[in-house]
Amino acid sequence: MTSGRRRGRMSARVAVALVGALAMTVIVPVTSQALVVNGVENGDLSAGAGNAFECFTNAGWGEGDDELTAVPGRGGAGRAGSLTLSGWASGDRKLLPSQTAGCAPAVTEGTQYRLGVWYTATRPVNLTVFRHSAAGWTYYTDLQTLPAAAAFTQVEVTTPALPAGTDQLSWGLSIAGDGTVVSDDYSIAEVGGQVEPDPELVVNGNLAAGDALPTCFQPAGWGESTTTAQLIDEVPAGATGRSWRITMADHQSGDHKLLLSEAAGCAPAVQPGEVYELGLSYRSTAGQQAITLFRHTAAGWQYWTDLQALPASADWSTVTVPTPVVPEGTDRVSFGVSLFADGTLDTTGYSLRVPGAEPEPEPGEPEVAGTWTVSATQMPLRAIHSTLLHDGRVLLIAGSGNDIDEFTAGSFKASVWDPVANTFTNLLVPEDMFCSGHVTLADGRVLIAGGTKEFPGTGGAINFEGATFSYVFDPATMAFTKISDMADGHWYPTLTKLENGDVWAAGGLNEQSAGTVATEMFSQSQFRWLGLNEVPQTWTYWGTYPHMYLMADGRMFYSGGHTFGNQRPGTGASIYDWRTAQVADVPGLREPNLRDQAGSVLLPPAQNQKVMIVGGGHVDENADGTDLVDIINLNEANPHYTAAPSVPGGGRTYINLVTLPDRTVLATGGAHGNRGAEVISSSTYDPVSNTWSDTADDPIGRGYHSSSILLPDGRVAVLGSNPADNSFELRISVYSPPYLFKGERPTVDPSATDLTYGQTLDLGVTGDVVAANLTAPVSSTHQTDTNARLVDLPITGVGGNRQATVPQNAALLPPGPYMLTVLDSGGVPSVAKWVMVG
Repeated sequence: MTSGRRRGRMSARVAVALVGALAMTVIVPVTSQALVVNGVENGDLSAGAGNAFECFTNAGWGEGDDELTAVPGRGGAGRAGSLTLSGWASGDRKLLPSQTAGCAPAVTEGTQYRLGVWYTATRPVNLTVFRHSAAGWTYYTDLQTLPAAAAFTQVEVTTPALPAGTDQLSWGLSIAGDGTVVSDDYSIAEVGGQVEPDPELVVNGNLAAGDALPTCFQPAGWGESTTTAQLIDEVPAGATGRSWRITMADHQSGDHKLLLSEAAGCAPAVQPGEVYELGLSYRSTAGQQAITLFRHTAAGWQYWTDLQALPASADWSTVTVPTPVVPEGTDRVSFGVSLFADGTLDTTGYSLRVPGAEPEPEPGEPEVAGTWTVSATQMPLRAIHSTLLHDGRVLLIAGSGNDIDEFTAGSFKASVWDPVANTFTNLLVPEDMFCSGHVTLADGRVLIAGGTKEFPGTGGAINFEGATFSYVFDPATMAFTKISDMADGHWYPTLTKLENGDVWAAGGLNEQSAGTVATEMFSQSQFRWLGLNEVPQTWTYWGTYPHMYLMADGRMFYSGGHTFGNQRPGTGASIYDWRTAQVADVPGLREPNLRDQAGSVLLPPAQNQKVMIVGGGHVDENADGTDLVDIINLNEANPHYTAAPSVPGGGRTYINLVTLPDRTVLATGGAHGNRGAEVISSSTYDPVSNTWSDTADDPIGRGYHSSSILLPDGRVAVLGSNPADNSFELRISVYSPPYLFKGERPTVDPSATDLTYGQTLDLGVTGDVVAANLTAPVSSTHQTDTNARLVDLPITGVGGNRQATVPQNAALLPPGPYMLTVLDSGGVPSVAKWVMVG
């Protein structure tokens, strides 16, 4: 048994690696000979005396009391390890294969492994992995968040291709909070053949990650000069990330530089006797700077050589140069550009590649992964709600913006952003539309319903209270017009448009801070909210911002995505006939209680009736988030979720999904846990191949209260982020997908813009057109836009003479404005033209 307080001030990830590694030197008594079971020394935990397990160690960090005991194993046979954590304040505990040569399993770099363990747990746990290389033991990754489990449950998760230099693995279930996790039957198996490792050895080479200091980099210098250093947003054309600026004056002696951090896991591991390819981009007004190398041996870090002098360069210059042969005893290297004269030096794009590796496409190559730009103009408000208007501008609503002082002062904000001119027009906002629901109506105006009646602590409220008010925003007059109230208050409601233009609404907190069970209906023809007695009622609580999609048969599908707290009872997803108020569960959704703050989307084209749910977590339990992706085909006789490839970049909440005109889905941003560390990761999903592809990453972290919007020209605007300190990101990132860099775009000039169901229209196209789409304008908040959809328009004809037919089914294509685009054979879309369907 181990107990007592363990204290630390390091970050969780660093502390796990260092404290966990130190804890592995514990010697456990042995009473029986350990055997290799399932590829793991003592994998069934049978060997060991008392409450100790041969070749396994209780490791962790932070503050809390822990106790490890031997209990009956799975099925009542053998032994299992029961780890209880109490008085938790920080950190975690886990039972791991000891990080020694004879205990931790040997592995091969570039190979994938399936790691397994059976477990029970009273709270969610993480499957945490460490790896060994010449640099020693380091934290590798959290592969998956696992839910609480009352009975023994098997988990098997596949690692990525192991990084170069990896020769051993250790893993276990990390518990971070009061509770108990029991583990048994650890296993490891190689998956398929060897996978080529990533040839790039530098972590965060474009300096995108990190706050004031880039992740895995450190400033260094000596001597006498007046020197300042900072991150700037300027990078070479076509590149992404940031650069590091050093400005030197009054130089007398010494130098200053930005180096790859000498910490394990940051400084690249190298092999003696090899030559590596080193690269970076720089510009400088100074005439004296050089690429400086350092190397690490058993004796520690030491200067190696000045590899190459660099001349002044007014424009960005990219340098690629081979290193000398790595000396014997060297296991890691670090490098940077040393400035030793007055002037300004900017550097970025640090790279070190494996010997003989063919260069992989870089994230900065726009035709492969697209590019990001960050607007120099900041938004004049906290954009909580974002709606693309049918003239290409974007309505941004803050209300009080999650700011109690603004609420108390009655200061409510909204603005219209013009993405072309990059200008903002501020609006008069009569009430607090913070955390309202919204949808684009059949006539192109925007319906806003519900919002904030009270903050916790105002007006005697103990929690947020939902409002009953409702407004319509008209882009032509730039004004909000009050209409009838809803029957009940709604804070975090979902509004879903039906096939006749009516709007279904439910969910959120009411005027008493309780979950409302009222189902509301806005009548498009009467232009009012109906009374509760006019609407079929389930009298059940759908949660806050439930992800509710209109199906092609007129029913609705609840994907399982929602905001805050536990999932609804049942399987976590359901089909709902709003006409009869009947709800039926659908099976297959994995980890239904980790879908808080998930993203979900009706996959393109909408005719396929496939819904994808991505990621999510559990705010109340501060779960780091899951990377699970599940897809359901609602066209099947008995729909059920099936597993899809996990989203790249790891598990996270607050992930934004937006459908692109090339019929892929962009996934970007997110964060760990409840308003936790932001995840810098973007990728696209292709429904045809059922695969994910990495893209360039948004240089700005995007977590809680962020959203993404497809613009008519095919770019994507990503807005907002509201971390735990209640600050707000006011810069706008704009993503240009790869299709914008693949040559001339096709064009479309439709013969009509007011369309009716079943109508055939001439498209008038240029280019090798093979498909046409109608895409609904985004109206998003809290990773929720249940009205987003891309509908295929079947086309006929040849050359520039093409015809398209509008679907007859209004449930597939609810009335309202849409963006019409055509695609060429290379997947390049036209700039969209606005049409009205109805």
